[in-house]
Amino acid sequence: MGGTNAKPGEYQEPDLPEGQLEVRLSVYKLSMTGMALVDSMSAGLAGAYHSGTVIAGEEWSYGGHDDERSTGCYRSTPETNDEYIFYKRIIMGRINGTREQVLRKARSLAMLPEWIGSRYDLIEHNCNHFSSDLCWHLMGKRIPDWVNETADHLAKQRRRKRAEQGALDVALQAYVAEHGSPNAKQQQQQQQQQQPPRTPRNGTTAMMPHSSDGQHVNGGQQSVPGHRAFVDTFSTTFELSWARGRDQRRELLSACPEGEDPLVLSREVEKNALDAAAAAAVAAARAVAAAARAAAVERAEQPQAGLQAWDNAWARESGPLLRQWREAAVSGELPLAAPGEEGGEARAEQLGAALASASAAAKSAADDATAAAAAALAASQPATTECAVAADSESAATTS
Repeated sequence: MGGTNAKPGEYQEPDLPEGQLEVRLSVYKLSMTGMALVDSMSAGLAGAYHSGTVIAGEEWSYGGHDDERSTGCYRSTPETNDEYIFYKRIIMGRINGTREQVLRKARSLAMLPEWIGSRYDLIEHNCNHFSSDLCWHLMGKRIPDWVNETADHLAKQRRRKRAEQGALDVALQAYVAEHGSPNAKQQQQQQQQQQPPRTPRNGTTAMMPHSSDGQHVNGGQQSVPGHRAFVDTFSTTFELSWARGRDQRRELLSACPEGEDPLVLSREVEKNALDAAAAAAVAAARAVAAAARAAAVERAEQPQAGLQAWDNAWARESGPLLRQWREAAVSGELPLAAPGEEGGEARAEQLGAALASASAAAKSAADDATAAAAAALAASQPATTECAVAADSESAATTS
């Protein structure tokens, strides 16, 4: 595919044999400020482009409007769309067919419900998507990735966030139904509608029991035991799984077989990666939330004087477990049984050791506090006795 930065309208199509037509792509920079030089530089830096596919002397493009019954596709004179700044023409190749046959194929695509104007979306369903589909429809080639790279990157982020939030909602519903109070499910649904998504926390505090129970910060809804640990672990594990699979996804896409639609392959690879990330996130979240519930029960039994020591020891002991369980989930050791579930014996043993260590630290701190209090009391006794003796002596002297 050749690309040229020639002036718009000066291109002369080659003299082709009858029954052959050239297909090319007109790439434009978006008009952002109304100042041509600034627009040209800004659009290039942002990677923001418009495109149209040129066949049989017509440039086919797609745009949005409010009419839900008519196509958003339209035709114009090649390279002269005055809503944008012409940037480059790309020769996509040649196809066999008469002008009428090729234009009929283009119209058949343009009239599909998918390309109704009201379905236009700047990020996920724009002019470049139409150009790419039209080129694939006509000749089995996709337009260069750079033309729609910015929008595709943003669209992938959107799909990832939708997939993560959808999987979390389903997993939380099941978790609330299993571990919540009778009205917890209704409360959870209300919270999801009223509150914006929380920013996931990193670190080792996800299993801290006093951060996973009590009242939600917003909405006043009663928290389900282990709720916060579940959500935090789900988010961090999903992100870890998605990031870890990035290189593998690139390798799969680079090895796309000839003749197979790379867009279809890309979406399939992406969906599989998102499904794997969701499965890993659910498994890790269940394990960590189970640990948080057990920790909450154990912490409630500790003496007040030992709570700070218990918290410090638990954070120290549970941190490695959190990372280990998350890694196990991402590596595909599924199902990742939670402590207390069938298959979770090893994790139950790890959890028991961590809880025992935290409880020992709490007991030691409480014992030290008790000893210190006793020593302070003992130290104050002689002074008290001496004061009493002095007072008695003074009283006796006065009487005499």
